[in-house]
Amino acid sequence: MNLSAIDVNLVIALDALLQERSVTLAARRVGLSQPAMSHALTRLRELFSDPLLVRVGRQMALTSRAEAMTPQVAAIMHDLASLFGGTRPTFDPATSERTFRIATTEYVELLLLPQLNAALAEGGPKLALHLLPLDARAVDALRNGEIDLAIGVFPEDTLPSGLRRAALFDDRFAGLARASHPTARGRVDLQSYAALGHVVAPRHGAHDGVADDLIAARGIARREAMAVPHVFLLPHVVTASDLVATVATRLGRAFSSLLPLRTFDLPFELPPIEIAMAWNGRTEDDPARAWLRDVVTAAVPTMREAARRKRL
Repeated sequence: MNLSAIDVNLVIALDALLQERSVTLAARRVGLSQPAMSHALTRLRELFSDPLLVRVGRQMALTSRAEAMTPQVAAIMHDLASLFGGTRPTFDPATSERTFRIATTEYVELLLLPQLNAALAEGGPKLALHLLPLDARAVDALRNGEIDLAIGVFPEDTLPSGLRRAALFDDRFAGLARASHPTARGRVDLQSYAALGHVVAPRHGAHDGVADDLIAARGIARREAMAVPHVFLLPHVVTASDLVATVATRLGRAFSSLLPLRTFDLPFELPPIEIAMAWNGRTEDDPARAWLRDVVTAAVPTMREAARRKRL
């Protein structure tokens, strides 16, 4: 595409339309007349071969393509403001209707989502949160603005330049068995652990199967009797059988608070894992994304306190 043929004002109009989801409000936001904004929307629809805004009942809604491009357009607007020395954009969570996109694992979702959801509801009742699977595309998604944040295992010095990280919490591993399991209790010896039938959740991306990788690296052979498609099936299988699973300790405690399960000590030491959040350094100063990172950081102590109360 010939970029010289693109009017930069269309980017400004596009951002306003995506944020306001209304031609009238978008026009008011950027100081255009409604006919001028309608004309801009027509040109944008032609450029993208997509309606972008469609009527649903009495309101206008974004198409799936418009939803997908919203964070990328916001990042472009941030860069334009920085490039031309504009004033720093502001963010008011109490009135914003922004949709945040976070890529993470099922493990993090179970531990952090209740606190994160409560914080978002309190801080911004009109905000929306979309959770996406943390897979091998997460780094590229951060780079191009498809997601605002990624939460998972991101060891230091492994992220590409331009991406930032901050540690949130760490965890260790334990065995998980049904409460009435005849042998999996306390600390099992290595021979008994290897003889047990194990249920595992298969790897879906670079950040899954951490325990399995660590165990394999130590040359420990296990009988993997069953594989399930996602981690939330593990406790149900374990509850109804003599199979066991090796899970992060916090995950095991969460499962044990819901079902008749217990954790047991592994017969070997595995290094702890560190859960961190990663983001694009190019938009680090974006007030909305900075607010989101603060919310996630603040949710961690609440998560720990909730887990402590469950153990009492």
